Amino acid sequence: MSNLLEIKNLSAAYGESKVIQDLSFEVPKDNIVCLIGRNGVGKSTTLKSIMGLVKTPSGKIIFDDNDILKLPSYERVKMGIGYVPQGRDIFPRMTVQENLELGLEAADGKSRKIPEYIYELFPILPQFAKRKGGDLSGGQQQQLAIARALVSEPKLLVLDEPTEGIQPSIIKDIGKAIRRVNKEFGITVLIVEQFLEFVMGISDYLYVLEKGEVILQGNTEKLSREDVQKRMT
Repeated sequence: MSNLLEIKNLSAAYGESKVIQDLSFEVPKDNIVCLIGRNGVGKSTTLKSIMGLVKTPSGKIIFDDNDILKLPSYERVKMGIGYVPQGRDIFPRMTVQENLELGLEAADGKSRKIPEYIYELFPILPQFAKRKGGDLSGGQQQQLAIARALVSEPKLLVLDEPTEGIQPSIIKDIGKAIRRVNKEFGITVLIVEQFLEFVMGISDYLYVLEKGEVILQGNTEKLSREDVQKRMT
């Protein structure tokens, strides 16, 4: 199976403080891959590195056979990476519809229309189309943020803590939506997550990080839940 994304000996830093050093991992095409680990081990920094949002002094980020390490963030989005940061980052004063339409700006010559399947995945969106994004619940905002990333028709969907602060019923809905876009639409997914039950239920492959390094990896169904849990606590 070929890889859509390869991280090779990547280092990332905030100012003079290195958070990741010589990190390597792969994301195979058509898979759902999760990065997990304790707080502060570099998971979110890894995603920001992929998006060009932090300093990456060395290493390679190979996406779709291209080294994107030196590309600006907007070029990475145009190449087919959809990103939902921790905290969702929707525009609270814009309507749901306006937030979705912003996703079209990253489509780079693709359809200028919001795909119908977005509304099938998240039925609350057409209902709340004229509502301000800031008036939605946390779970509804997360659905909007994921939908906005999908509007650009990405090859890779990158999600940072998609279950954080969200009620269990919406977590289930988000899990179903992620599986559907992966299986039906062939979108590869990379998730950073803390909620182990969600991770074990959705992912094909799992990497556990510690101090910016991979300390455990494997096909999710073959990994011992106890082994993974030990490295999370």
